[in-house]
Amino acid sequence: ASMPHSSSFHHRWSPCVLLVLLSVAFSHATEAARLRLGSHELVIEKNEREHNTQNKDPSFPAITAENNNPVFRAVTADVPTIAIGVDAYGKAVDLPLVGSGSWQYNDTIAYESVCKAIQAGYTFVDTAWNYKNQKGVGKALQDCWFGSGKSREDLFLMTKIPGGLNTSEVWEAHQQNLKDLQLDYVDHLMTHFPADWKQTVASPEARQEEWKALEFIYRTGQARSIGVSHYCTQHLEDILKVATVMPSINQVEYHVGSQDIDHVMSYCADHNITFMSFSPLCGPCEYEPKDSLIHGDLVTEIASHYSGSSPHLPLEPGTDTIAGSQVALRYIVQQGIPVIPKSNTLSHMLSNRDIFGFELTQEDMDALAGASKPAAEGGDCDVP
Repeated sequence: ASMPHSSSFHHRWSPCVLLVLLSVAFSHATEAARLRLGSHELVIEKNEREHNTQNKDPSFPAITAENNNPVFRAVTADVPTIAIGVDAYGKAVDLPLVGSGSWQYNDTIAYESVCKAIQAGYTFVDTAWNYKNQKGVGKALQDCWFGSGKSREDLFLMTKIPGGLNTSEVWEAHQQNLKDLQLDYVDHLMTHFPADWKQTVASPEARQEEWKALEFIYRTGQARSIGVSHYCTQHLEDILKVATVMPSINQVEYHVGSQDIDHVMSYCADHNITFMSFSPLCGPCEYEPKDSLIHGDLVTEIASHYSGSSPHLPLEPGTDTIAGSQVALRYIVQQGIPVIPKSNTLSHMLSNRDIFGFELTQEDMDALAGASKPAAEGGDCDVP
């Protein structure tokens, strides 16, 4: 899949200057700030953090500043969070608006990607049982998150179990999740599809059984929140008939050009289910270069409207504008919709994360909303 083009500074910091800047940037205790994104008022937590990713296991590649040639900045815009409910103990569950995706990565690449994401300041990682990379993700968390002194409470880990599972299979799949991830609990657990992938187990009754099994896991504390993915309105209606714990998230393909492919956004809003985007840059899509969400005509033209709009916003190399990919991502989060762009390049990760230093005008939001390319892939609503 295509990766977003990076934004970066062109000069290198000396070690001494960098140390001073980092010390200043991280010397402030946690403070709350307010940020308005569209109609959503969100709380930003400015946390004291280090971005150290030491790796002592030679079986996985070392993630270092030298071999990755990253660009560090002393100050970077914080990622807002949205409330998605409470856990079984009554504690609020807050989801960062930008996370790091890992679809199509094997264990080795997932390890590299998660460590770089941590280095870039991400606190939210998305994976899944079906991705077959959770051992790599889990090792990255041990080495690069916990290994640098970060706390479990500051991490948001989202994973998924396959659709079409019965009660015992749901339990077994999640125990494997926890084992591979080396965690006692996850922050969000969702069923990945309204049926098994081949749709041999596809019925309202099967979805209801799987949902009740997810509720049991929620009540044990092994998942702080639960949800679904690829669900259309009729699939949500099936589980709401039996739900005693509401799904907090429905993760669906959504990006510039996709429109509301499954016609489910209003239903989610009406039932207080957070609509979440996967493939926000349309990585697996097929499209003409002019329709790219990274360098395509529409996002590039709109990016040119925001030349030097924020002193903390990374600019496209050789230009004085933001990146087209940042416009595509900002379009989504400005609606209060979380995104999980995927990359294994640190500069791209920094660019994908730094989308909170500018706000799109209503005119530009309308232009992006009216795009019909690159198109999303339909078919989820055909699942019986």
